[in-house]
Amino acid sequence: MQKAIKKSWKEDWIRCKPYIAKAIKYQDNYTIKDIEDKIEEGIFLLWAGKNSAFVTEFVVFPQNTAMNLLFCGGNYQELEAMLPHIEDYAKACGVKRLYGGGRKGWTRKLKHLGFETEYLIRKDL
Repeated sequence: MQKAIKKSWKEDWIRCKPYIAKAIKYQDNYTIKDIEDKIEEGIFLLWAGKNSAFVTEFVVFPQNTAMNLLFCGGNYQELEAMLPHIEDYAKACGVKRLYGGGRKGWTRKLKHLGFETEYLIRKDL
């Protein structure tokens, strides 16, 4: 009888890191090292596909818990196929809402999946 080999998150991270590195070019809140550290600490979750990846986090509000879809990259069809699994996991953890941000083009791509546009404003100080 063969023993199951548990793969380390680091193996998935090494493979998926380039997908996330491309996504973080469009923001200035996290470096790739920050993301890796938060995955290792268990603050961020890495969802590794074959040719793509998501990085998520839980956000706890006084009235509900949400999951923030922080970063994703790679093959879009695979990312879309991964979403139901992420949603199922989130629901099982008591999450009531998914959040995500990004460029305007995401609104068109995700509308058929039930995502709605909310607006966020920002001012650098």
